[in-house]
Amino acid sequence: MSTRVPYVQSAASQQVPPPYHFPGVTVNTFYFNVSMAKVQEYCDRYLNIGDEAARGYVYRPLAAWPYASVLFLDYPTMISAAPPSPGLNEVPYADRGAISQTEVFVAIPLVRYGVGPARLITDTTVEWALPFICVGNPMSSVCGREMLGLGKLLADIVNTEGRYPDSFHGSISLPGWPDNEPGTRQAMQEFLTIDTKPVLPTTAGTQPPRRTMASLLQSREAMKFMGSVSSAANFIDSFSLGLIPTSMRTVGLKQYRDAAHPHRAVYQALVTCRAQYTRVREVQFYNELDVDMTFNNSGSFHQILKVFLDVPEHPTGLPFSVNTVAACRFMADINFDTMQVIREFPIDRDDGLPPTPGSSDLASRWYRPLRGFFGPRQGVEQP
Repeated sequence: MSTRVPYVQSAASQQVPPPYHFPGVTVNTFYFNVSMAKVQEYCDRYLNIGDEAARGYVYRPLAAWPYASVLFLDYPTMISAAPPSPGLNEVPYADRGAISQTEVFVAIPLVRYGVGPARLITDTTVEWALPFICVGNPMSSVCGREMLGLGKLLADIVNTEGRYPDSFHGSISLPGWPDNEPGTRQAMQEFLTIDTKPVLPTTAGTQPPRRTMASLLQSREAMKFMGSVSSAANFIDSFSLGLIPTSMRTVGLKQYRDAAHPHRAVYQALVTCRAQYTRVREVQFYNELDVDMTFNNSGSFHQILKVFLDVPEHPTGLPFSVNTVAACRFMADINFDTMQVIREFPIDRDDGLPPTPGSSDLASRWYRPLRGFFGPRQGVEQP
């Protein structure tokens, strides 16, 4: 018998639970080298919480793919696909209309390894960490944090054509402290800017041809290869060995503060969410040598960059340029559907009370249909 307390929905709340349907999304994505040591530090702080043997897994960066990607997404229409809630006297989520938004996030592939011989086989899987994510819509920002456990920030996002026809210009502005001096006031500052030349083929680029991966993909041989696959989505999977995902399952730490002790958590869990990219089309490449990507390495922004870049130990106040290794754009329909709590962490309590119990559901996606044949579902951990 479930002991879960029903959630009390506020009449003023605009939160909408998944699933969602996002047709006609334009995606500009840029790949760059990432510090594996920084990614491991991120894993150890936000994902590998507690004793390894007790939790049953360990997250590590994917050594075969030492890259992160910045994705600029333009959602013209965002629709709730949630069915009506039975027995509730409220407007169905699907009848509330549609919204639009822009979004930018940094994505890094991670491997979750199961601990022990059996779990190494059944629980190991690839998931994506989003150490930075921002949106231009306040409703999405709140909903992403409360519903999905994604640490979305509200930002001013520019996602448009650049100086040249068929080029790209993107930027993010966020509130931040320009320095760490006492009494410094927070101000809106530009955090990231990206500018490109037009997509290939183009005569506007300044770099020599046949020197970049993007140029190679414009060759006759590459075009024959692209023509031999059944769809652009299959090409993306083949080109990146599955790491430019048509199905991206993110992982993040969802937690709530203790009201009486704000430095402590009353709930901590690892939550995964799946975004499926369908009808991938109009795949075009930029010459990555003609992409200018610059982060603002000053004040509080420095703390964000330290998570995934080899920036200097202290903020410099100067732009920090990043060299891209590949860049492309495409259109797709995105379905954001299944959510899953894969690990609830035990929480210590005061007054001699036992810790709240934790639970795990770590089986990898390929093993889930077979799990019933080989053993019972992993149960709740006892304190």
